[in-house]
Amino acid sequence: MKRTWAGEVRNVSLLVASAINTDGYREILGIFEGAREDKSGRSSFPRHLVDRGLSGIQLIISDACSGLVESIT
Repeated sequence: MKRTWAGEVRNVSLLVASAINTDGYREILGIFEGAREDKSGRSSFPRHLVDRGLSGIQLIISDACSGLVESIT
């Protein structure tokens, strides 16, 4: 995705966390925008979701973003 910061256009990535509720519908739990895909740039997103009460995670699907994979543990 393209994003403008201080008049400069840069590539950014988005992480989207979604879940299936008890009625079988998808819900967006959160969206995180960042310029880097490393562990330090990604570890705050799962932590933020857990701090907001997320629990009972049964499945994580990813494009193998190394920063996300490292931060999940």
